[in-house]
Amino acid sequence: MRRAIATGVAAVALAAALSQTAGAQVAGYDGKNPFACTLQQLGGGTDFPEPDADPFCVEYDKRHQNVTQLGVVEFLSKEPARVAAAGPKCFYFQRDHWVGSIVQGNQQTQTYAWDGSYYYDKSKGTGGVYVENFSLNGQSGDPTQLPGFPAQYRPYFSEGRGGVRADNEVPLDPNCVAKAKEKNPYATGGPGGGSGGSGSDRCRVPGGQVDRGIGGIRLGQTRASVRKTLGPPTKESLRWVTYCMTGGGRLVAAFTKRGNDGRVVLVLTNARPFDLRGIRTGDATSKAHQRLQGEYRMSGDRGHRPLAVREQRQLLLVGTFHGRVQFVAVAKPALADDGVKTLLNQMPR
Repeated sequence: MRRAIATGVAAVALAAALSQTAGAQVAGYDGKNPFACTLQQLGGGTDFPEPDADPFCVEYDKRHQNVTQLGVVEFLSKEPARVAAAGPKCFYFQRDHWVGSIVQGNQQTQTYAWDGSYYYDKSKGTGGVYVENFSLNGQSGDPTQLPGFPAQYRPYFSEGRGGVRADNEVPLDPNCVAKAKEKNPYATGGPGGGSGGSGSDRCRVPGGQVDRGIGGIRLGQTRASVRKTLGPPTKESLRWVTYCMTGGGRLVAAFTKRGNDGRVVLVLTNARPFDLRGIRTGDATSKAHQRLQGEYRMSGDRGHRPLAVREQRQLLLVGTFHGRVQFVAVAKPALADDGVKTLLNQMPR
């Protein structure tokens, strides 16, 4: 009975998302974010770093929909706030990750799972839904078999994935039409007229020395100053910002607290063009030992154990794995080893 109830939640949620545009003219949709925006990472909460953004782009972790600990009830209790935040926006994109289970973390009791992407554009009257990694009761499944799945969407789904874009169904909003004319909200082109995109056209060019900062982000700098200097981040959460780098890799900063007054306490990058005293991502660990002076390996049985050099004005960090440098970073000199490892373990992916 519990498994049937939890699976029913999945059926209702996914079918509702797909049926919102039933009857409209449809085409395939690959799940890409069509907008130029910061992806706000909320985890399981509703505390938005940039609640007034539009395009409004968010990512949720909905992988704790268990029955025994009432995770399903908690999830449902937060959905109204998420819907209310999205409703007034002209341009909206959401990515989320779903897992339902009887007992949290027990795969044998898993009832449903999928990763989804959804968007709407009130200036064009379009919206889309994309699903991948779909499974029921721990087995890869076909979402078209869910009760209420619109028949006209079935050609666009197979093997646990698929997506559709519906045109001329989302109500047009004249204010949103004017807003799109005033400032282009799209990453590259736009849905129905361009190629869409994930925002890679806004990635920053990597390169430079690591000292008391990396790539234009300095230790002690406020979040407001970082955004003013570098522009909107690729991803953002209450304590982190992430910028993608052209050619691959990223630049990540952690703050002392939430809000625009939070100050940078750690900056990290895995983009190869950045240089920490001759050490770059991909170099042999032996080279890092040769180049650093006074380094030590942070202790611990699990998680990150970077090489560290404590200096008066900064704490230099070199992350290694299987004999290769994985990242270089700099942190406030007063940050203790345990604080460093906590931040690294909490760093968004």
